[in-house]
Amino acid sequence: MADRFVIHQHKTGKPHYDLRIIQNDILRCWSLLHEPPRRSGEQRLAIERESFDASALDCTRFEEQAFGIGNAYVWDKGDLNIADASAKHLLIDLQGAKLSGKYELKRMRWYPGNRWLLRKK
Repeated sequence: MADRFVIHQHKTGKPHYDLRIIQNDILRCWSLLHEPPRRSGEQRLAIERESFDASALDCTRFEEQAFGIGNAYVWDKGDLNIADASAKHLLIDLQGAKLSGKYELKRMRWYPGNRWLLRKK
């Protein structure tokens, strides 16, 4: 199965975006309070959420502990290449309709927990 990603616009009590990527047959998810970055150098706070089975990539309804139940609409989707991966860093290449190019997800050292920065390279 080719690596893929989807970005949902999640309509809940607090609308947000969810970046979902498949890594090692696990669907990893990050919530972004604002639209994902499109220009080089832009960055957004990305909060890692619970992971799902990879088959959930095409679901349109998720229940999240932080935001509650709500419908998720596909904002963008496409192919994904993971160029570098570690516990604290991901370098990904997205090929979608709205987002394309290299992005970096980097876990924040100075803030405990599941906070990451998503940056357009």
